[in-house]
Amino acid sequence: MTKKQTKLLYSLYLYLFLALNIQALKAEDIDGVYSRLSLTNVRTGQSPEALNRQGLLIMTEGYYAMMTQNADRHLLTKIEKIDSPSMKEKNNYLDLWLAINAHSGRYKVEGDTLIWYRDISENPKEIGTITKLKFTQKEDQLILYFTLSNGDRYDWVWKEIASTIAIK
Repeated sequence: MTKKQTKLLYSLYLYLFLALNIQALKAEDIDGVYSRLSLTNVRTGQSPEALNRQGLLIMTEGYYAMMTQNADRHLLTKIEKIDSPSMKEKNNYLDLWLAINAHSGRYKVEGDTLIWYRDISENPKEIGTITKLKFTQKEDQLILYFTLSNGDRYDWVWKEIASTIAIK
């Protein structure tokens, strides 16, 4: 066997070894309960959201629920609750209410892509939509990332706070 044939054969064995031993991630590989750490524009290092924004992401058995909100989100007191609010009061309440991002539904994993099927959402326009996010895992963090049409990439970092175990 020539040196060239040996190199070719070695390369083929290496390729087959890697191809057979690298497993694709499955949905259950990222099942867990996660706390939101950050959302960052990778180019600028800035966040489009409040730095103290809180969030919870739960993924288990092909279903997810996600909600984020600002830590200082205004809570209505009993005194503020009005039986017949004016249009201005309704608009102010709506502004406060919209300070959340929440949706849930089914999900699946295809390679390094997380696909959310939004069955329920705080935004009626998002119900029935599909969101595809690239992701990676680093120790106890799940990093979801996406790129906007202007080319800016955003990293959405979640820290696992509990694993999910199927109850039978």
